[in-house]
Amino acid sequence: MNFYAKSKKHILKSDEKEKTKKEYSDLIDEMGDILSKAEIVALENEKNSIINDVYEEQKTLREHLDETIKCAEKFFEQYGKYFTEKEKNLIYTACRYHDVGKANLVFQANISDDDDKKYKDIKQVPHGFLSALTLSLDELQTKFDDITNDDFRCLVTAVYYHHTRYDEFKDAEIREFSNKYFKDCFNEFSEIGDWKTKIGNRCELLFRNSNLEPNCMVNEDLWHEYMLIKGMLNKFDWTVSSGKIESEQKIDFEKRELINNINKKYGKNLRAVQQYMKEKADNNVVIIAPTGSGKTEAALYWLNGEKGFYTLPLKVSSNAIYKRIREEYNFKDVALLHSESLQKYIEESADEQGKGDEEKSAKEKFEKTKMFSAPLTISTVDQLFLFVYKALGTEIMAATLKYSKVIIDEIQSYEPRIVAALIYGLKTISQMGGKFAIMTATLPPVLLDFMKKYGLIKNETYCFGDFSAENVMQRHMIKLYKQEFDLEEIAEEAKTKKVLVICNTVRKAQETYRLLEEYTDNVYSLHARYIKKHRKMLEKNIMQFSENRESAGIWVTTQIVEASLDIDFDILYTEMCTADSLLQRMGRCNRKGRYIPSKPNIKIYKTENANRQVKNRTENTGIYYRDLFERSWECLGVYENQIFTEEQKINYINEVYDTEKIVNTEYYKEIEAYLEYFEGLSVNELSKREVQEKFRMIKSVSVMPDKIYNENEDFIEKYQSEICDRHLGKEAKGILKTKLDELTLSVTLYNKYSEEGIEGVIKKTDIHHTDFVYDFDEETGKGIGLSKTEREGNIL
Repeated sequence: MNFYAKSKKHILKSDEKEKTKKEYSDLIDEMGDILSKAEIVALENEKNSIINDVYEEQKTLREHLDETIKCAEKFFEQYGKYFTEKEKNLIYTACRYHDVGKANLVFQANISDDDDKKYKDIKQVPHGFLSALTLSLDELQTKFDDITNDDFRCLVTAVYYHHTRYDEFKDAEIREFSNKYFKDCFNEFSEIGDWKTKIGNRCELLFRNSNLEPNCMVNEDLWHEYMLIKGMLNKFDWTVSSGKIESEQKIDFEKRELINNINKKYGKNLRAVQQYMKEKADNNVVIIAPTGSGKTEAALYWLNGEKGFYTLPLKVSSNAIYKRIREEYNFKDVALLHSESLQKYIEESADEQGKGDEEKSAKEKFEKTKMFSAPLTISTVDQLFLFVYKALGTEIMAATLKYSKVIIDEIQSYEPRIVAALIYGLKTISQMGGKFAIMTATLPPVLLDFMKKYGLIKNETYCFGDFSAENVMQRHMIKLYKQEFDLEEIAEEAKTKKVLVICNTVRKAQETYRLLEEYTDNVYSLHARYIKKHRKMLEKNIMQFSENRESAGIWVTTQIVEASLDIDFDILYTEMCTADSLLQRMGRCNRKGRYIPSKPNIKIYKTENANRQVKNRTENTGIYYRDLFERSWECLGVYENQIFTEEQKINYINEVYDTEKIVNTEYYKEIEAYLEYFEGLSVNELSKREVQEKFRMIKSVSVMPDKIYNENEDFIEKYQSEICDRHLGKEAKGILKTKLDELTLSVTLYNKYSEEGIEGVIKKTDIHHTDFVYDFDEETGKGIGLSKTEREGNIL
């Protein structure tokens, strides 16, 4: 009997090809006015790919298994030095056996074209379960004398759950299925002849994905070993299933193309932090280095051509680093991984046509990126560190980081729950063999103490370098006020200067913007309550404003500019906030040290709004911790009316976040609680989907203002009619979803009152209507965005 790995590839018949052509042509014709050139090119390419797809012989099970092993062999030829021989043997064994469970009559009947329904209606036992029952500890130990029973348990579990499947089966059910539909087939496939169902292997599982056995705790070392085997098995299996044979693309640690390209710019004139990171390429490192010290290049020197992940807090900053590496250092093999990566690749696809790029499809690039196959990936942390929640389906992340280097940029800018996830995740990958670099302009000492508590110890686990004193630029002088903004002064300054105003809340930013409009027309706003299309427009506008030497005027913003945009203003007016955010805000003023201030250029206001935006146990609606907020204010006074040096900024942050002084704060307790949560978390307590929602722990919904809905009703109806059409491919649907998503914004739900004005969802989407007033003029770039105080037809 011939055994196959999956169904035959479906090739379109002539009438289906015509329907596909028509669907794509209609889509381009009807949406041409809102599609970019790159998107039209992507649609044309996908259409041609679908209709010109050629027939392929159905892949046999033997071919699939052999190719999976070959994929692993090619990988270990390149990355074998990162793995022990035992680890390799366990991974090879998983590759060899992971799909043998497909050699059963029911599975084969379901992937065949045969109309015989003899087996097709029978409830299947997942093939991974059956595959795991073919493994034998005795046979393994005759081949590899260092395999222990614990190793075998990790192996069995990895094969058993290499697909995430619920396990509500009883032993008797699996044995009966195996005896009826699998045993004889496996004997034929494996040419053994006397194999019997090893149902006892189920007793070796580290855990069960079952409601019958919840809250299972697994020894940490065994969990790491299981994640390694399963993660690498998934990587090789998915690579082969996608038609490839190499799981890693364009490895750079021999040619070191990226490093050579950076050297062409810097040559022998390396800055201190760059030289340090280059010398510490074989170590974990934590560095403090101010803005403008060459941190990005320092991080790339530390990678030294090895596989790397460069993580940043926000998509905007990820996009900027990705673009910089591609364009400034001419390294095209860098990948971008976040929720909008596919659209970014689509934008690039038109430029790459006719340039000999073997990966013309944005979809193909995106799929490879999700497989972590690039030599360097720029990513947001939520794409890499989900494995700390011990959810099935996240193992490939930890396994990949074992043989990689990961860079964490500006760790202090994350909220406590993410800080805890990063610390716990770095502990895990460090124990598994991976390397990390933390680099930041300011590093609260409390974070180093938490790292030490979890085994990441300075001068033992990692090297520490403080380069704050290297930067002698005199950029800032501060002045403190216990009052509201002086709007008249702001307007007067804006006649000749670039003035940045940062508020703690959107409502405050909107109110300030409206009040400043009474003084000047030259005022603009940027915050999170613009639809994505308009927010991108505003981000582009503020960047151009910043870069234009002749520009003068006012931008009123929120904390979204703290780390996401490389902007440089002449003077900053900001509401008081906690020290870490405050120093980030200062970095938006005189960023490049264009002048030495003779009078305050950083004006900090402890307004009534600022006082309200703090939280504690009984008041949990603010955005800052009350105790840290007050410490940040109290410790700041000694630096007033003098040059606030980079070294003094480090002293300031060290004083505010001194562990002994903040051990009883909510900030400290929250990090501590989440670290304890991760340490005590049961295996598979959460699904991968739940983890993705939980990682940032912000309950939010996507909304579309009624005004925007009414203006785009024709497109929305087109979206609803096309999004489920089977003739459209992934890129076409991705473009449709992106175009719809551009008309939305995310609204955070703090409590039941914040849900007011948010109504039912738009058909075939998860986007809610809202009748809050939306104010923005695309021609002038002006307007407050979504108002939470005005509804269509009345004022709240």
